[in-house]
Amino acid sequence: MELLSLKASPRVPQKGVTKRLRREGFLPVVLYGGGTESRPLKVETKAFERILAGAAGRNALIRLEIEGETADESPTVIIRDLQSDPVRGRYIHADLQRISLKEKMRTHVRLVVVGEEAVARRGGIVQHQMREVEVECLPTDLPDHITVDIGDKEIGDTVTLGDLPEPEGVRFLGDPASVVVAVVPPKMVAGEEEEAEAAEEAAAPEGEGAETAEGRAEPASKE
Repeated sequence: MELLSLKASPRVPQKGVTKRLRREGFLPVVLYGGGTESRPLKVETKAFERILAGAAGRNALIRLEIEGETADESPTVIIRDLQSDPVRGRYIHADLQRISLKEKMRTHVRLVVVGEEAVARRGGIVQHQMREVEVECLPTDLPDHITVDIGDKEIGDTVTLGDLPEPEGVRFLGDPASVVVAVVPPKMVAGEEEEAEAAEEAAAPEGEGAETAEGRAEPASKE
């Protein structure tokens, strides 16, 4: 995997200062791991977002170039935690974990399913049971994603974790029998939806108000 560069500089971990940094286009981050004390830093928000928008996404390997330090001191990090504003959706904080390129790591890699169009032409419906898989590997062997090709699958077929070929140097963690994708007939999907609707109706006591468009329950009418 390609090693990406990101510039960082020290910051003062105070609430008022943190808000000002965000207004000025910086993202507060904390660097930890590697047997060293955690360090509050700041990075340019746009530069950070460009890394997330890349092929590796949150699994990107980053060479953190810290202001005032030499290139030899620049740590290699991964994004371990990312916080977003629930209202505006913008990133507000990130934890960066220092790693060694010579030590194996564990993380999650997204699964990308291809061939759904071919399945649909044969009348099948694709049910996604897993969206990502936990892996163990050296940072340099970490794949951007794992491809799940279902182009030749028929109705009734499944793809399990054990069916997926492991990329060189990568070990999948988890039960090999876990279903990743299932191909089912349309009637099965429709039947499941009807059962879910029936269960919801049975669970709602008669006379209770219905939810409004905003998701709040209106009181039952008293006539």
